[in-house]
Amino acid sequence: MKMNFRANKLSDSLLAGIALTVIAALVYLPFVFRFGYYFDDWYIMFAAGARGAEAIHEIYSIDRPAGALLMSPLYALFGANPLYYNLSAFAFRVLGALGVWALCARLWSQARVFALMTALLFLIYPGFLSQPNGITYQYYLAGLASATWSVALTMRAVTTAHRGRRWVLHGFSILLGLFYLSQIEWYIGFEAIRWTCVFLAASREGGSARERIIRAFQQGFPALLVPALFLAWRVFFFDSERGATDVGAQVGDVFLYPLQTIFRWGFSQAQNMFETLVAAWVTPLQQVGLVQENTQRLIALTIGVASAALSLIALRRMESQENAAHIDSSTWKSEMTWLGLAALVFGLAPVTLANREVWFPSFSRYTLAASLGAAILIAAWVSGLSKPAARWGILAIFILASVFTHYGNGLQYATQTQRTREFWWQVAWRAPQFQINTTLIANIASVSTEEDYFVWGPANFLYYPESQNDKMAQPSLYAAILNKNTVQKVLIRKRQEYDNRRGIITYKNYRNILILSQPSPTSCVHVIDGFQPEFSAAESDSIRVIGSFSELEHVLADETPRTPPPLVFGPEPPRGWCYFYQSADLARQRGEWEAIVGLGKEAQALGFSPSDLIEWMPFLQAYAITDDADRLAELVPVISAEPYIALQVCRIIGGLQGISDSIVEIIDSQYCPE
Repeated sequence: MKMNFRANKLSDSLLAGIALTVIAALVYLPFVFRFGYYFDDWYIMFAAGARGAEAIHEIYSIDRPAGALLMSPLYALFGANPLYYNLSAFAFRVLGALGVWALCARLWSQARVFALMTALLFLIYPGFLSQPNGITYQYYLAGLASATWSVALTMRAVTTAHRGRRWVLHGFSILLGLFYLSQIEWYIGFEAIRWTCVFLAASREGGSARERIIRAFQQGFPALLVPALFLAWRVFFFDSERGATDVGAQVGDVFLYPLQTIFRWGFSQAQNMFETLVAAWVTPLQQVGLVQENTQRLIALTIGVASAALSLIALRRMESQENAAHIDSSTWKSEMTWLGLAALVFGLAPVTLANREVWFPSFSRYTLAASLGAAILIAAWVSGLSKPAARWGILAIFILASVFTHYGNGLQYATQTQRTREFWWQVAWRAPQFQINTTLIANIASVSTEEDYFVWGPANFLYYPESQNDKMAQPSLYAAILNKNTVQKVLIRKRQEYDNRRGIITYKNYRNILILSQPSPTSCVHVIDGFQPEFSAAESDSIRVIGSFSELEHVLADETPRTPPPLVFGPEPPRGWCYFYQSADLARQRGEWEAIVGLGKEAQALGFSPSDLIEWMPFLQAYAITDDADRLAELVPVISAEPYIALQVCRIIGGLQGISDSIVEIIDSQYCPE
């Protein structure tokens, strides 16, 4: 009988491992080959490529120095390839779910359906939307996996009779515990989860509350080393240079304004709990999961149905075994509820005390630790439903909602990668090289540019991948964010501005700018020439205001063209209209008017034409200078459809010196609005 029980446990664990891995692949990997660099990835990978492991240690030293212990070897293995980091992040995600399975299956060995359901909901939890950002969030996911396994090993230790094995398990649990806290300090809520599990196990032997607490301490006391060692180092030895991870800075308000701070924390904690437990299944679905294209919607539905079917098959198989054993569920359901609440509350408490809030999609990472509590509570509720049809139907709804969310989220990330890569490929077609120390201001259609390194990162990967400083990471091209503050600084001609971000030195200069703008998703990239600014009808007002300050001489037109590295920018996109526009605009800068005419004929023969009419300008200028009156006349109906563009043609081309009288007549009579 004992051998059969062990065989069943092994069979269940194998089934759980296979089911969780396959479902994770269905949910997280559809777009994995299309993911690239996002957000902080740009400066991390630039610095690593420019200065290697030394730069990685510098980046993490200010707040989480142990992050380099993970990222340095990973960079040595993966280099700059985003695919490998995303596969590694996927592996950590699966390992974390397996840790939850190991924990719940150990704590409730006779309720393995619940254990698998909890691990499944934890795995596909839709409240964390940064999974595709595999480089930056590598240590978040590695820490999460370590945390779940650390708690699972503690539970295995306290429920193991063999003394030697118990100490070995405690040892590995402590090592994993110190590792996960070294990666993300606000995961410390897992220590409350750990002790809740130990107390629940100790309480099963009965006795008073005092006896249960003493018994729990006797069984789990080695685990106290984890928070004790970490907090001693964090509070007394480590001096964080970042306010968000500085303990004193974050809790200082409670001494100055105790009542207000406690009230604010209480309200924020309640809001964070609601967002993590309830809104996570609705808000991200509304934001990213409701894909518009019918084909993509059908694919998402297929993946959702397959994931739900596989989940139900695995769960029903375990359920049949439990029913055969006539399991009494009167005790463990209340334990699940208490553990779920503890995980939800304490998983979010460090986030709340650090004055942070769960906010989708930008701050979804703060749900990670507490997502275990959400998974346990939802699984406990679903398991408690008496009717099997209701139980499996509601679970299927949760799975479908999560799959749609992750599919839509992955699609958005893949689309952002594609748009970013196409933008920089166009820049490479247009600009053979940039002058060193140029400050770029870029507008990428439908891609948010929240930090300057979102621009100088890819620009330096393309043009200057090496650091221009031997002693620190310093890019050769800088950037300024296109916002109100930057517009004001450009207008007042603000000089050089020094910045040190995690050991990466930049010197943006608002007197030394070049504007790269893609006004709409259907527009090409426009390199603004301040001496002759040309603006799309879709151009932002900010760029119209500062366009005259953009200095085209920062484009070194006669240098050898740079080919974007495929690892970062993907393969060259099809050479459609934008290729001919960029080639013509470059030829215009060089004064090669006949070449522009030839490019126009080639584009016309291939059936290419612009969606953004301002992109006719280099061709119109070439036709005027080469005295091609017929071609200018042909384009009158096209250009005059947008009076704003026609007005610019009238002003710019009508003001050219040396053009023939026939060209002047066409411009004045056909292009200049009355």
